[in-house]
Amino acid sequence: MGRDRKSSNSVVGRPDRTMTGCEAMSEFAIQTTGLCKRFGRLRAVDEVDLRVPAGCVYGYIGRNGAGKTTTIQMLMGFLQPTSGSVSVLGFDPMRQDVAMKRVVSYVPERVEMYDWMKVRETLWFGQHLHPRWDPDLAAHLIRRFELPPERRVGQLSRGMQGKLALALALSSHPQLVLLDDPTQGLDAVVRREFVESIVGILQEAGTTVFFSSHIIDDVERVADWIGILHEGKLIVQEPLEQLKASVKRVLATFPDSAPAHADGAILRQDTDGRRREIIYRTFGPEQESGLHAAGVTDIEVSDCSLEDIFIAYVGPKRGVPVEGARTS
Repeated sequence: MGRDRKSSNSVVGRPDRTMTGCEAMSEFAIQTTGLCKRFGRLRAVDEVDLRVPAGCVYGYIGRNGAGKTTTIQMLMGFLQPTSGSVSVLGFDPMRQDVAMKRVVSYVPERVEMYDWMKVRETLWFGQHLHPRWDPDLAAHLIRRFELPPERRVGQLSRGMQGKLALALALSSHPQLVLLDDPTQGLDAVVRREFVESIVGILQEAGTTVFFSSHIIDDVERVADWIGILHEGKLIVQEPLEQLKASVKRVLATFPDSAPAHADGAILRQDTDGRRREIIYRTFGPEQESGLHAAGVTDIEVSDCSLEDIFIAYVGPKRGVPVEGARTS
């Protein structure tokens, strides 16, 4: 599974879906305005305005400690915001948490389950906790995830436990699933299989997915929209394909002893002698003219991966930092 980058609208293993189908939806599954959470003097989440279109896979990425888990805990009603508003499928998580959790499922980084229970017993237990439980769907997921019904949870691998947690989350037909770094600690093969399982199942049902992770490759394979959280602030929020179409890597040869190139669109620049690699948040005729005016003799423009873009926004700045958030 994953996006076929030769065809930006195609996703292997799930229905072909263009970005415009997602963007055209006027309803937001998640909407926050000025969302803040302080712990003493620390602003863990700082004035975050999330807009998550219904039916989309929204990748919420950031470095460890950026505030991703704190955001999700507020979306689930586990933490009271210091200020700001939250709407999840039209519900206030702090005041309408019971009604909200009938249609919202949450898969944390590590799910606590009873090790002594067998897989089938865990599902039976889940059935009695969820009024919208679908036993046929649960049985289908167990087969699809190749989970052994008679094996005890404590005997399952980390990846298999994650799949069981996902089966529990999906068998109640949620309209929204929140995933908080569910692949943390898994090896690359298991991670890929797990992510493909998640999105394949959810997109078949048209479920909205809010997928938090600091493993950028996982997100790039499946996301429609991207939010980048840095030091508590949402600095990027837009469709993935639009973001990748805009941000460019430029290799340019400068005259000897030329100073760092200044342009408000530069996110990052690295120098190796006269040769420089510059990441622009947008690159057009104005930027190209600026390079020629600086005496640049040749220019090579190429696309960036999501990881390149992420590092340009949140890594050490060697160029001219861009002020303000990038949102769509």
